Amino acid sequence: MTLTDRWQDAFFLAAAAIALGNAIHIANGFLDPEAITYLSWAFVLCALAVLMPRVNWLEQRRESPTVLLLTAGLIFQFGKLLTDPPGMYLLVEGPQAYVIYYKGLIAAAVVAGSLVPNGTWFRNSRILALLAIHFALGLWLIHASPSPVIDVFLFQRDGINELFAGGNPYAMTYLDIYGKSTVYGDGLSVNGRLTFGFPYPPLSLFLAIPGHLFGDHRYSQLAAMTASGALMAYARPGRLGALAGALFLFTPRGLFVLEQSWTEPFLVFLLSATVFVACRRETWVPYLFGLFVVVKQYLVFVVPLAWLILRRPLPDRNELGRWALKAVAIGAVVSLPLALWDIRAFTRDVVTLQFYQPFRIDALTYSANAVRGGGSPWPTSLAFIAAVLAVGLSLLRAPRTPAGFAGAVALTYFGFFSLSKQAFCNYYYFVLGALCCAVAAFYSHENTRADQR
Repeated sequence: MTLTDRWQDAFFLAAAAIALGNAIHIANGFLDPEAITYLSWAFVLCALAVLMPRVNWLEQRRESPTVLLLTAGLIFQFGKLLTDPPGMYLLVEGPQAYVIYYKGLIAAAVVAGSLVPNGTWFRNSRILALLAIHFALGLWLIHASPSPVIDVFLFQRDGINELFAGGNPYAMTYLDIYGKSTVYGDGLSVNGRLTFGFPYPPLSLFLAIPGHLFGDHRYSQLAAMTASGALMAYARPGRLGALAGALFLFTPRGLFVLEQSWTEPFLVFLLSATVFVACRRETWVPYLFGLFVVVKQYLVFVVPLAWLILRRPLPDRNELGRWALKAVAIGAVVSLPLALWDIRAFTRDVVTLQFYQPFRIDALTYSANAVRGGGSPWPTSLAFIAAVLAVGLSLLRAPRTPAGFAGAVALTYFGFFSLSKQAFCNYYYFVLGALCCAVAAFYSHENTRADQR
């Protein structure tokens, strides 16, 4: 156990983020032998950050190895972005249609490269320029792919429309756009209609509403992505945060996640916000933490990891109670109005439905890989055991810092997803975001001194 961050942790976490980004890029987050190899490397690197004893030669070199690694990672990622399509359902054809996209990537690469040297000369302007380019590329993607054929897009669009019409999103049903029993569990699709309503917690729906008001709920997810990069860039003084934010924003499948309308950008945003306020304004932590926990069903494992983000020295028992009460209260405020509208429908859609999801042989998981090799599916209980074990090890070994908290979140969900019955690009996008958050939140007095030169 340590109360401070170690330089080597930032190095291993950055390496894990680069490897994981490539793993989900190779086959768009579906099962592939090469993707499994990169996934395994990323998992090991993430575990090393939490569990490995101090490596003196890495500590002595301070931030230099991590900066070099992040620079190499950005070069690699921009190369992938320039050579592979950013989406699956693009309605643009020919090289001319991609001119804006390529110009934006080249500009982003130049600006990201300018963040590598030390110093504060126009740093804020360069960071803001990088954020603006990312947002502009996201706008291009949404307009180039206006109607992705994926159920998540339908869930959010129709769920918001139902709410605006005065209906309960958890009591509605959806059209089954796939008609495949492999996508949904038995009894979840009947006569072309799904037998469940909105499958995510209320906060996820609320966060999508602003974008919907402008014509496409993915504008909200784009804003969440860009804001996450900003929060990482400004979490700490120095260049690590800016480079980690750039690595996250321009991970090869980032725009693909946006196109597919997955909700994980909201998770990364709320995690980034929680880590940011833990670095900059501790009194806001319980409120952001409370929102983070209730934005997705599986974030229950995050609750005990709050121990890592509490200020040190630890507050007394009464203050801890008030901290927990604030987190619970804000989570209840954004969840209970819709949950209590029809508690039975809400429980079915948000909780029970998860247990009916089928095993997916195309998932990027070790279980699917075993089946592809001729074996049997691994017990689902292994995923829960891995998550609990990761939480326990993190509480024993991870730094009691915002970076330690984010790294522990990454390790916990790395283990949980990779051993689950299904996990795809969006699942690991959340893990990647947690890894980049941890690197961005890394703190040493060297960060401050370098920023003041």
